[in-house]
Amino acid sequence: MQLKDITGIGEKTLSILEKHGITTIHGLLTHFPRTYRTYRSTDTRGAEVGEWVSLVGTLSRPVSHHTTHTTTQLSTFQDGSGRLTLRWFNSPFIVRSVSPSDTYLVRGQLTIFGSTRQIVSPQIKAVGSDYYPPENDEMVPIYPSLGMLKSGNLRKIIFSALESTPPLEDPLSPKIRLKHNLIDLDTAMHLIHRPPSRSLLEGAIHRFAFDELYTLQLESLQNSEINKIKTDPLHWNTGKLENWITNLPYTPTGAQSRVIGEILADLSKPIAMHRLLAGEVGSGKTLVAAAAIFASFHAGYQSLVMAPTQILAEQLYTSFKQLLGDTLAISLVTASSKGDVQADVVVGTQALLTPKHTFGKVGLVIVDEQHKFGVKQREYLSSLTPAPHVLMMTATPIPRTLAMTIFSNMDISRLDELPKNRLPIKTYLVGEEKRDRAFAWIKSEIVNNHNQAFVVVPLIEEAEDDEGNSKKSLKLLETDLKKRFPGLKIDIMHGKMKDTEKTEHLRAFRDGITQILVATSMVEVGIDIPGANIMVIEDSERFGLAQLHQLRGRVGRGSTQGHCLIFTGSDKPKVKERLTYFAKEINGEKLAMYDLDNRGPGELFGESQSGFFSLHFASIYDTALLKETYEAVRIHSI
Repeated sequence: MQLKDITGIGEKTLSILEKHGITTIHGLLTHFPRTYRTYRSTDTRGAEVGEWVSLVGTLSRPVSHHTTHTTTQLSTFQDGSGRLTLRWFNSPFIVRSVSPSDTYLVRGQLTIFGSTRQIVSPQIKAVGSDYYPPENDEMVPIYPSLGMLKSGNLRKIIFSALESTPPLEDPLSPKIRLKHNLIDLDTAMHLIHRPPSRSLLEGAIHRFAFDELYTLQLESLQNSEINKIKTDPLHWNTGKLENWITNLPYTPTGAQSRVIGEILADLSKPIAMHRLLAGEVGSGKTLVAAAAIFASFHAGYQSLVMAPTQILAEQLYTSFKQLLGDTLAISLVTASSKGDVQADVVVGTQALLTPKHTFGKVGLVIVDEQHKFGVKQREYLSSLTPAPHVLMMTATPIPRTLAMTIFSNMDISRLDELPKNRLPIKTYLVGEEKRDRAFAWIKSEIVNNHNQAFVVVPLIEEAEDDEGNSKKSLKLLETDLKKRFPGLKIDIMHGKMKDTEKTEHLRAFRDGITQILVATSMVEVGIDIPGANIMVIEDSERFGLAQLHQLRGRVGRGSTQGHCLIFTGSDKPKVKERLTYFAKEINGEKLAMYDLDNRGPGELFGESQSGFFSLHFASIYDTALLKETYEAVRIHSI
């Protein structure tokens, strides 16, 4: 069966799915929910402000009210216990689609405006007068949007795919499933998309978390031979390298000097280096990589550098030009830049490793934050003669347990020291009552101290979260900021832009043309703007602490004080406790561990929670599960 055979997938939907890399039913089913919303089945009298509810009753015919920029549609919902207001924005079709004689199932979050109890942007569905609401709470999966395909559209076609496809074959043996108390894959797939209860959802999450870490462990075992690949040892002029380091505009930290020594020792051996360089945000991994490149060049070899995105490849290219440009030829090879593949250093994305490129004698390959460095890329590297040395870099803190299991086949270098002129970033938790005062301070910093600011928001547009969740949107926030900061240049950047657009907007920010860059969380990895020392994060409770830490690390990159303001409109005690902990703690591993220890039942980590690993369900800090999967892989491999 193919995607086109699934009910609800027409040519337009098929085209959108393919554009986002979903070409099979398996690919569709593994487009997992990013969270779940629990609707409590109740009546008007029993509904509490702030909770998501399911109600059954009748609606008055909606009436539209027009203002200069928007229209509001209002209807009165009524059941046997009382009434409340339903409110939509810019939805004139609602007026025509509601029949006062019908019974409706209404879902949404109950809020209060003045003295009026209301549900804003509710979901409504006509049901029969004999319809009875479910006795248990209903858990509804919320999916990451794919272009025009919003969560509701995806939910319909995923449910259809679940009903249409035969049971999934389980790659894990019954012996492993029994030993580790795992449900079978087909059951887990149904439960992850249509959980009847929180406890059953937990079982599905555990199964997929196990699978993620098991896969990492298995790949590690399969790659264990990589440390034994013979190659040519590199020999370079030590004096030239020492002179280059001496003439740097700053003195390397003790950690940088130590790690450079570890890497140089590897390069001089007849066994291909396979080393992971782990360093906190801003610890100076680029300088270490530049030293390795310098040695490779003076040994007569070419270096390849790969980044996960074009925008980060361009940034690395700029950094290496500043550090090495006087002595080495450096080129950029991306979709929009056809650089010289014979240059001393070639910087690009993972697409560099394809047979269409004919490089020189490659001595060193550097991979930056690239979790999708998979089998094909390793096969390509193994085809090169002699085998190149490989250095992988990540800002994800690597706990000791992880190093002993998943990275047992690699040597690990740690940059555990920040540059001496780097000041700790000051972090502030800002409630709604302090918003105006916070923005007044930001304006003063920008105008009087020539500072720049990132403003990060979770969603791109209000409609992206089509479940009625009215979070701050990037575009609405940009409009609000322009009103607050007349005369300042404000720009936006998000993942749906073309790479050329992102580069153009980022360059304007880097050059100081833009004072405020409103962006999605795509700025969390690698983007370095020395003039930006203010990071504002809207709806900060929606991010994992590790992701907040990555975002915070984008500022304070020079000798100037960095500031991070985390905004939240939530008054929940657990949210405030969690964000207060973040404001006080600067250690990335401790923050990740805190999130793991305090995760609630059924909560997901999110795709970017683990950076280098791109895990959706598991955590690299889950010591118990790491040990379980390590044991399972060893049994499986016997």
